[in-house]
Amino acid sequence: MKKQFFLYKLGIIPLITLCCSVNAQSNGFNASPGSPSLKEVASNEITNEKALPNYNGNSSLSTKALKDFNKTFKDASNAAWFDTNDGFMAKFTKDNVETKVFYDRKGRWMANVRNYQEDKLPKEIRHMVKSKYYDYRIFLVQEVTVGNKTAYLVKIEDKTSIKTIRITDDGMDEYEAFEKSK
Repeated sequence: MKKQFFLYKLGIIPLITLCCSVNAQSNGFNASPGSPSLKEVASNEITNEKALPNYNGNSSLSTKALKDFNKTFKDASNAAWFDTNDGFMAKFTKDNVETKVFYDRKGRWMANVRNYQEDKLPKEIRHMVKSKYYDYRIFLVQEVTVGNKTAYLVKIEDKTSIKTIRITDDGMDEYEAFEKSK
C-alpha cells in the first residue's frame, strides 16, 4: 500500500512541476481560448475531490459532460464521478489503464490523464526511452492529453535511481531524477 501511495505521489509531483515550469516559449498545450493549461489539469488532479455517488440527475453534474463521456468512452462501465474545484472528473479503469477525464463546469472536455504500465506504452515512445536508458526499468507511464497535444511522463528506475522522462512533440528530456536511499 505504501509503495502504491509513493508511486501515485511520484506521478503527481512531476505533473505539477511540468505544468509550473517557466519557459520562454509556449508549450502549445492550449488548443483554443478557454482551454485549460497543464497546470490547471494538475491542480484538478490534486484538489479535494468530492464523490458524486450514484449519479441520478439530482447532482450538479453537467449533462453535457455526461453525454460527451458516454459518447467518447462507451466501454467505461465502472466510471465514478467527482466534483472538483473547477468542474468534474470521471475516473475509471479498463484493461489495467486508469483514466481520469476532466470537464469544466459547463461540461466541456478539458483533459485526460491515463496511468498504465510499460506494455501499454506506444512502441515509438518506448523505443525513444529504451534507446537512451537501456539499463532502466519502466514502472509507470502517465499520459496527459490537453487539446490535441499529448505528453508522456515515463517513470524509470535502476538499482540506484528513479527518473522521470518527459516526451512531448518537442522531444525527450530528463524531467527529474532521484537517488534511492541505501
